[in-house]
Amino acid sequence: MWRYVARRVATSIGMLVATSVIIFVVLRALPGNPVITRLGANSGVSPGEVARLRRQLGLDEPIAVQYWHWIAGAVRGNFGRSFFSQFSVTQLIAQRLPATLELTIASVLITLILAVPAAVLGAVRRGGLLDRLGALLSSFGIALPPFVSGIILLVVFGVHLRLLPSAGYVAISTNLGQNLRHMVLPALTLSIAQAPLVFRYLRTQLIEELSSAYARTAEGKGAPRRRVVFRHALRNALIPALTMLGLIVGYALGGVVVVEYVFGIGGLGSLAITSATERDYAVLQSIVLLVSATFITVSLLVDLAVQALDPRLRGARS
Repeated sequence: MWRYVARRVATSIGMLVATSVIIFVVLRALPGNPVITRLGANSGVSPGEVARLRRQLGLDEPIAVQYWHWIAGAVRGNFGRSFFSQFSVTQLIAQRLPATLELTIASVLITLILAVPAAVLGAVRRGGLLDRLGALLSSFGIALPPFVSGIILLVVFGVHLRLLPSAGYVAISTNLGQNLRHMVLPALTLSIAQAPLVFRYLRTQLIEELSSAYARTAEGKGAPRRRVVFRHALRNALIPALTMLGLIVGYALGGVVVVEYVFGIGGLGSLAITSATERDYAVLQSIVLLVSATFITVSLLVDLAVQALDPRLRGARS
């Protein structure tokens, strides 16, 4: 087990290093220049002023040197300074991170609340009305882009019915009730895209478990159907379904960029959009690295949890 843990940790670190290199290189290969954006394309500044600002921002150094300075600072928790606001990138991220974390966690919780009961009902009553309805809604959720579902929810519940706020964010520490009201629509928007994935995967796993020999034997011995489903089949189906959790967290972190923009939430997503527009390398590359590191870490923890909980995998590994 310890060898497996060491191997997975080493792989995750290698993935994170490779991701940081790709982020750093790709951003600088994109069209646009932060120096020109900051000075203004039509401002008529002299080449000397452009060279001075490039030197001030450290953009005149070789790209390998720039990468080393950035990654060495990131390891110490110092991501540098924004090219435009001159604020610390760490400070900017710390201000926006709570809203993004809350939106991500809320969307994952709503996803599980919607998908797990639906998957159980679909597997137990396979081919029934609820199963067919779940399959239809899951297909609809997968096909619908998050920004479209977000706009629909915003127009219906925020504009026409006026049941929930259509934009903005209120911190938990400021007002818990208003915070929850502002989180419902964006979290539900992400869940509409995530829940179908969990529903389909868990339903398939449950059908396999309910068709297995131990489930038929338990029912043949007179065990109640409810006990077979919840104490045996669902328990075993949830272990491989844990692997979906890492994908769902990654999907949620990727979706917050659009969802935060649609609902006017001042999180990392909106900060990333602003930084991309301004070509603020220092901020944008740090945000992408943070999101990638979170996804890699969650995937690592999920893999370790599955290995620890499933004796079949431990036996195969030994």
